[in-house]
Amino acid sequence: MTEAIENPSLRIVRKFDVSPDVVFDAFTKPESMRVWWTDQTSFDIDLKVGGRWTIIRREEETVYTATGEYLEIDRPHRLQYTYAMPQFSPNSDTISIVINPEETGCVVTFVQSGEDIAGELRALLPGSISASEEGWQQGFDLMAAAWKKGV
Repeated sequence: MTEAIENPSLRIVRKFDVSPDVVFDAFTKPESMRVWWTDQTSFDIDLKVGGRWTIIRREEETVYTATGEYLEIDRPHRLQYTYAMPQFSPNSDTISIVINPEETGCVVTFVQSGEDIAGELRALLPGSISASEEGWQQGFDLMAAAWKKGV
């Protein structure tokens, strides 16, 4: 077996009609992150290499907590950080976001790699989409809709 099959990663490529700065902010600035999170979300962001972040989202009686550490910050072209949801797993995946400018916006390449996403992807039935991909795509759709409205 090749390593790619043994350790698959989630890769999403999306084009947006906004500048790379706008997309970068949607992952790093709480006021911009709100377009794809809920009003019941709190953000604690220490945006520096080695800085920690925590996002807490409330959904009725359930509280979801995501945490991580920034590994690479090259505004507005590249962002890499760890991503963990301790209530579901003790592991951390790595999120890598590359933002390439284009004449009318930018192309974002999003990659989630690590033990948890690899396990999720290996368990998929052929032709199906992982819950993680559904969640990230929903977030990207919310971003695109907000930016189209000028938010």
